[in-house]
This record gives sequence, structure tokens and C-alpha cells, in this order.
Amino acid sequence: MDEIDGQAGIHPTGEVAPQPAFDYVIVGAGSAGAACAARLAQQSEARILLLEGGGQDDLPELHEPTLWLSGLATRATKFFATAPQHHAGGHVHHWPRGHALGGSSSINAMIYVRGHRSDYDSWATAGNAGWAYADVLPIFKAIEDFAGGACAYRGVGGPLHVSIPAPDSRHEGARAFMQACGDLGYRENPDFNAERLDGQTWVNLSVRDSRRQSTAVCFLRPAMARANLTVLTDAPVHELAFEAGRCTGLTYLHDGRPVTVRAEREVILCAGAIDTPRLLLLSGIGPADELQALGVRPRLDLPVGRGLQDHVLGAGCNYEAKAPVPASRFNSSEVYMWDYSEPGLAAPDIVALYVSIPFAAPALPMSHENGYAILSGVSRPHSRGTLRLASADPAVPPLVDPNYLADPRDRKALRVATELCRAIGAGAAYDPYRRREVLPGGDPTDEFLDRSVHTFFHPTSTCRMGIDRDCVVDPRLRVHGMPGLRVADASIMPSITTTNTNATSIMIGWKCAEMLLQDAA
Repeated sequence: MDEIDGQAGIHPTGEVAPQPAFDYVIVGAGSAGAACAARLAQQSEARILLLEGGGQDDLPELHEPTLWLSGLATRATKFFATAPQHHAGGHVHHWPRGHALGGSSSINAMIYVRGHRSDYDSWATAGNAGWAYADVLPIFKAIEDFAGGACAYRGVGGPLHVSIPAPDSRHEGARAFMQACGDLGYRENPDFNAERLDGQTWVNLSVRDSRRQSTAVCFLRPAMARANLTVLTDAPVHELAFEAGRCTGLTYLHDGRPVTVRAEREVILCAGAIDTPRLLLLSGIGPADELQALGVRPRLDLPVGRGLQDHVLGAGCNYEAKAPVPASRFNSSEVYMWDYSEPGLAAPDIVALYVSIPFAAPALPMSHENGYAILSGVSRPHSRGTLRLASADPAVPPLVDPNYLADPRDRKALRVATELCRAIGAGAAYDPYRRREVLPGGDPTDEFLDRSVHTFFHPTSTCRMGIDRDCVVDPRLRVHGMPGLRVADASIMPSITTTNTNATSIMIGWKCAEMLLQDAA
């Protein structure tokens, strides 16, 4: 295969466009898309084109774990502004999304956590056969190469190496978090990807030998040794193509010019919870009345863009330290604890996490120099929002409204989570480090909670999977009523997982490839 800028098989802008037809055309080389393309290429002879709207992942900030926050300020990240959040102080939030090979797996904090078993069991109970925890666990095990070794819950030998912060390299503030949680009576969890999720725990990281394990690194590049996979960067997709009621391909930009490519078998959208629904809407698949109002010809009336969810990150509990806080050797976020906001819940619905840097929502400015934070989160939000087109012009960003805290249960959970974080931060384990509590500086008020709301960077559920009229794809990820078209990314989640969403997105991409292989057999 061609060598382009030292990366075999990757064709950036300015190179000759590939042939006009492939068996499969996959849109988006992110968490799901790279895993889907790699699995499909390695297990078949099918001709595959993978289109990435962003560029290559050749920036040091995308590979050095300690630099991950810096990656948010590079060309590898694009931002979407939300609507003012009417139930959370009217604030506008800016959502970062990966815009390079690996997608958001190239810019995230590298936390590798699968979710709670009830997440998947609830999907299956709603009619999504094949998506129960017992169904997806073997896929998670096949994907990973876990540093802790194989067991009933964990796998080794897979493409994605998963590590744990080494005991002699762990941050002193993270150690204090573990001790403070223990002092409050919580039980340490040795592996949050195993038997249970709740309890204070050292995180799993998609890191190997101090290098990020994005899906571009561990899935895509090994697969590109095969001649049947072509990867094209700087190739944003603008519209899907249809013939006789079937999706037959798409149009993308290459070196600024439109190019149409045919998919002999299927098109698979893996562009994420924002860009996948955006592309469907631009192509006439979505709420017919809204599309007509914008001058888009409706082809298929489906609830695309409905049901948007994101975890709330309560970026507010901050502390001034007595001395400069040492830098983390990992991602500045080495410990988490999932817990319950009230008894009787099926799964933990709140989370607390220590970060070794000051971190607060933009609405809570701070001026102290040395500090750290213990952040809260709403892990099972009830609120749902929307994604809509603002214009029929593909260059105009969509209207994103996560509707944070619209459901009163989410505000209650955020309050309990914030109080838990304050209790952890006030523990004796932090006495050697804590000078003072900067935020919230007292019991959290409603105004403080509104100002503390921040994105957890986990948008999902805009093309929900299911068998009823509220869903966009069926349990085999096929768009209802549109042969030749599937969706495989975080947008298909019927409801958001209890935890960070990257591992689940990778699983979805891998599972989609397995379905394609089965259907082609």
C-alpha cells in the first residue's frame, strides 16, 4: 500500500481519490468506526472505504497521556455549542469531539470502563435481542488485552491494551481519595470492569507503555496492513445517496471537491452522536415536518436527534493546596467512585472522582494557583434533549440541546453527589494537602449547582436502537425502513451507560462488524 506521510494506507487531502465503488463505506474513523473497519477488514476480503472528516493523528498531544488536555486545543478537536440550558442557569456549554483518526478516543481522558450490567440488560428487555450483558461481555473480553490477566470478566490478547496505574506511580492525591472513601465506610473495588461497579477504585486506562491506545493506534493501523482497507482523511461526508428506496452510497469532499462513492453492500455511519444524526437529517432521514421547514426533502420520517443524553459533570468541588500539587504520571484522574444517591436503585447513579489539577465549569472562575478537585457526576440521567438542524447547509453546525437537569431527579442526584465529594474532600486523608475549600465553600445551593454543571463529554442516544416508533435503528443496527444503511456508534444507545462511553462505543463498532460478516455469509 501507499506510504503517505509515513502512514501506510492513509490518504490525506490532495492525494488521488480512491475508486468509485467499494463493498462497504464507513463514515467516521473514531471509537466505533475504526473498530468496525478493522474487524471487517481483517475477517473478510470485502473492499472497505473508511472516511474521516478530520485529519491524521500525528500530533504529540494525542499520544502522550499527560498531555491529553492540551489535545483539546489542537486541530484534532472540534467544538459544538449547546443551546442555553434553561434548567441549569441558562449557560451555554461547548462540547469537544474528536476530529482526527481515532475520533474522541484520541482526545479523551483514556478511562476504560464498560458500564453496569443493567445498562445492557435494560436494552435487551426493551426488545434489543443480542444486547444483554451476557451477549456483550464476550465482545468486551475479545477486544481487550488486560494487564491484570484473564478471568471470567476480563480478556487478554485482544487489540486494545488496558492498564492500571502502577502502585509506585500513583498520585498522592489519588491515594488520599481512596483512603478518605474508606474512612467514610466505602468498600474498595479492585476492578470496576468485573463483578461490581460501585466503590472507590483505581481506573483502567487505555494506555500502554505511557502511550495512548486510541482506536487508530490499536485497531486501525494493524488492519491497514491488508489491501482491502482504504482510509481517507480530510474527507467530510455531506449527503447520503439513494436509489429505489435503498442507500447506495454517499458524497464527500476531497480536496474541497465533491466526490460520490458507491457502496455495493452497505453504508455504515460511525460519526458519533452529533455528526451521525446531522448527516441523516441532511439526507432527508428524520422528523419530516422539521426537515420540510428547512427545505430538506424528507425521505424517511424517523425520530433522528431525539433522546440526546450526556452525563452531567459537576465541575465544582475545588480545593486550594498547601503546596504545589505534583503532576500526575497518567491522566490527572486516576481514581473514581460510583455510588447510589438513594437506596434501592438498580445501579449506581452518581460518581465522584479526584483530579490533580484545579477544574471547574466556566461559570465558576477561580484564581488560586495550587489546587486539586473532587468532581461529582450524574451517571444515570433521566433528562433527554434534542439535536436538530439549524440549516440545510452542511457547513452550519446543528442545534444541540442536552436539556441538563430538566428532570428534577437529576438535580437531586447532582446535589447528593456534590455533598459526597465535599465529604471526601473534608476527610483527614486530605489534611496534609488541603489549605481551604474554594468551591462550593458551603452547602451547595441551587444556584451553585446550576453554575457547576458541565459536560462529561459523553453524548449518546440520538439514533436510538429499538423496535418501536421512538427508535431509529433495529437491534442489528439497520436504519428502520432504509436498506443498505446502518448506524454503529454512541448514538444508537437506547439510554446512556452508567459510565464513560468510550469502551461501549468500541464494542458497538466491533459488534456491527460481526453482524455485517454474519449477514454476508
